[in-house]
Amino acid sequence: MDKKETRKRLQEFSEGIKAFVFRGETISTVLVVLFFIAALSSIFLSPQLYQRNIHEGDIALKNMYAPYDFTYSWGVNEEETARVRETASKEAPYVLEHGINAEETDRAGLDKFFAMVMMKRAEEVPLADKINALKGELGDRAAGVDIKFFVESPDLPDLHSKALNVLNSVLYIGYIDEQDLSRIKEAGAKEVVILDEKKGETERTVDKLISKDKIKSVVGDYALKQFKNDKATFQAVTGVVMSYLTPNLKINDKRTGEKREELVKKVLPVLQSWTVEKNELIVEKGKRVDARNIAQISYLRRFFRPGVAPTFFLGILLLFLLASLAAAINISFTQKAAFFGNTKNIAIMLINMLLVIVLADFIMRSPQPSYFISLAAAGMILTLLVNFNIAFLIVVLMSMVISILVGGGIELALVLFTGSVVAIYAVRDARRRSQILWAGLLAGVAKFVAITCIGLINSMDMDFYIRDGMWGVASGLFSGFLVMGLLPLFENIFKVPTNISLLELSDLNHPLLKRLAMEAPGTYHHSIMVGNMAEAACDAIGANSLLARVGAYYHDIGKITKAEYFSENEMYSGSRHTKLAPSMSALIISKHVKDGVDLAKKHKLNNAIIDFIAQHHGDSLILYFYQKAVEKAEDSGEVLKEENFRYSGPKPQTKESAIVLLADAVEAASRTLDEPTPASIRHLVKKIINNKFIDEQLDECDLTLKDIHEIADSFTRVLMGVFHTRLDYPEEAKKSSNGALADDSKNKQRKPKQKKKD
Repeated sequence: MDKKETRKRLQEFSEGIKAFVFRGETISTVLVVLFFIAALSSIFLSPQLYQRNIHEGDIALKNMYAPYDFTYSWGVNEEETARVRETASKEAPYVLEHGINAEETDRAGLDKFFAMVMMKRAEEVPLADKINALKGELGDRAAGVDIKFFVESPDLPDLHSKALNVLNSVLYIGYIDEQDLSRIKEAGAKEVVILDEKKGETERTVDKLISKDKIKSVVGDYALKQFKNDKATFQAVTGVVMSYLTPNLKINDKRTGEKREELVKKVLPVLQSWTVEKNELIVEKGKRVDARNIAQISYLRRFFRPGVAPTFFLGILLLFLLASLAAAINISFTQKAAFFGNTKNIAIMLINMLLVIVLADFIMRSPQPSYFISLAAAGMILTLLVNFNIAFLIVVLMSMVISILVGGGIELALVLFTGSVVAIYAVRDARRRSQILWAGLLAGVAKFVAITCIGLINSMDMDFYIRDGMWGVASGLFSGFLVMGLLPLFENIFKVPTNISLLELSDLNHPLLKRLAMEAPGTYHHSIMVGNMAEAACDAIGANSLLARVGAYYHDIGKITKAEYFSENEMYSGSRHTKLAPSMSALIISKHVKDGVDLAKKHKLNNAIIDFIAQHHGDSLILYFYQKAVEKAEDSGEVLKEENFRYSGPKPQTKESAIVLLADAVEAASRTLDEPTPASIRHLVKKIINNKFIDEQLDECDLTLKDIHEIADSFTRVLMGVFHTRLDYPEEAKKSSNGALADDSKNKQRKPKQKKKD
């Protein structure tokens, strides 16, 4: 592949990317994504609106009602709290500590026993004398049989060591005094805490403590581990250890008191229970939030989670996606397929939706009730700039979305929807700015009625109707003033005409129309006539008659620059084209379209009006000069190109611009009629329209054959009204001296003549 081919393919790829990026559907998709980002950002940057973030001491920004019956806890129950704390105090674990002195005494006694046995064994006396001597010294600490066993034992040091192990094991576990155990049980404690220098604190249940009735069994278990199957040794060691073992676990009253206080402090106050019924007012707007309000809201938050959770983000995102899907489905069935490529309409829709969300945020931060949210303003703007169906769709979706976001429920959605629908219906054909204010007032009245219905259903107090109802009326009026302020801004930014701006353009004192009347009077009167014809035709087929009339007023403003070259302005000076070549004449004639567009842009006319100027001839043939050129070409043998004698276009793209094209051609042709009878007018109209249809000038607009038939009939009626006949009355007869007619019989016999209207 050579460089030229590579460069060509890269250029084609680049052009394809540009075509994709700048196509209407792509831009619309980007706008929708940006709307999602902006809307979601506004939601999460406004916790006071969407997360119900409220604290004790705040001023309530809205009324909050219980969504259902529930029971919550608030306020300390002193009696129950005292009872619980007393129970906790009684059940607090006793703290036991090892008696170090007692343990040392036990070990010393056992050591002394084995030392005495060892010393007696060394004496050279009979065995009986040794045993008797030990009995006398030990008293009741050891039985005679055990003493005999130890005296005769061949390995007394080993027995000493193992007996000491048994004693230490029991002391390590702990042996509680019977009196202390009784205190613990009488107090009802279930557990104790044993303090140990090495192990620290060890918790143990009371039933696991080693008491007097268990000690012998415990000592025997440890002795059995030391001597296993040696029953005689097991019994002797058990007996001697038991004789020296004393309780080593004692209650530490100081630490026990501290532990009891610590546990009592941890006991939370017992709260009182309160019941709230459905629709009961929880928080009153404008009042300071107290601890009891917080308790009620905290209960509800367990079920209505604040917006900080990821699930809230996901839920809001899905809500917007569902609303967008519903809107897309509705638009695909009710609007033209090209609507999604109309970036202006998409942008106007999304901006108004975002403005509603931001306005809702502002209102929720202010003392006004949620009913003050001015969704009607967005509905009116969309009706005036886009159409009624789109406005109705957005109002339905946004009333539900806003009510969900602000937690207002179905009541808020009903009020917003009712006021907005009334507003968009009242403003749908508005031609004066005062009608916007009336539409706002009607929206406010509708809101008042809806709020009244809600109050009656819920048996609200009279102050609800006065307070919230008046705010509903104020919301409607505010919506009207808001639209008055925002509408010119939208018109200038998006270059979308409204009936109001069109009426302003229809003022014949507009600088361009005044110039047209002064410098090209024939064209001016032709334009007024075309406007009347276009308006009648649009009314007949349901198109925008005002837009067509205003477009017709300006469609020929390009003739101002060379007015004398157009037949309607020649007066009695003769034609300027007699000395020009047909091609030059055709160029001058066709140039009035470009000159008109330039003048319109210079005077900052709306793009919709500029479209009429550019499209009012389509790419039709300048027939008169083309025929003259053909006649000359036949004589000279010159080859003519028909496209040199055609307008540059484009062809009409809308019904209104197509109607102006037809009205322009028909009105100009009607001036050539010698005898403008109804039949000749009807024939001329059909002929002109058929020629335009055959020339494919109507291919790119959505006129139907039925529409064309209605347009032809309306043109005929208008022209017949212009060229109607009237009676030619005779001059007034002379009167006699007595006031009677001088020649009454002649006047009666005279037949009226008919002549054309000027």
